[in-house]
Amino acid sequence: MVPNVLQRSVVMVVDDHPETLHFLIDALESVDVTVLVATGGKQALDQVQRLVPDLILLDAVMPGMDGFDTCRALKSGPAADAPVIFMTGLEQTQDVVRGLDAGGIDYVTKPIATDELLARMRVHLSNARAVREVKAALDTGGRTMLAVDRHANLRWTTPQAQRLLASLLEPGAGIELPPAVSVWLARFAERDPAMVLGDILVALPGTSAK
Repeated sequence: MVPNVLQRSVVMVVDDHPETLHFLIDALESVDVTVLVATGGKQALDQVQRLVPDLILLDAVMPGMDGFDTCRALKSGPAADAPVIFMTGLEQTQDVVRGLDAGGIDYVTKPIATDELLARMRVHLSNARAVREVKAALDTGGRTMLAVDRHANLRWTTPQAQRLLASLLEPGAGIELPPAVSVWLARFAERDPAMVLGDILVALPGTSAK
């Protein structure tokens, strides 16, 4: 039997409409999902400081801090690896692109079709779990590798890559890509955006695990 990745998953719903929240809470709890609720972007950012969800359902249009700004902020904090699915009534191509550029992985329009949403959630939860397992294997395998997003922002490194980057920077500086590497990766993403659907995985020359 294929395991149900929805069961015992923790999903945060970020939406300022009570009726949408009640609808999603009922739908998710019916498939044994643990639901966290935030009614705005700032509350969502506070929530992830205490508990990082497995997946985030995020309304794009909210008063104050909208979903796009919220997503960018989430992707720079402890929930950086949590898949974000945007929920909104906006249907224009530029709105979809804006959500993906902000760090979202998928986009569903309101009114939400429950079966479609749950199917998308299963796919993204399975993919996220597989990525976590690969990262854990690379972390312990002695490989010097890192991942950056389509804007050449550093997303993840193995411990070996982190040490290598630290050796290239001034003492006390944060871990980041050298400027020349960032420029090269950004130009690569601009030249062939079709190849940069998610993060870019880069293998660096370095010492193997002893």
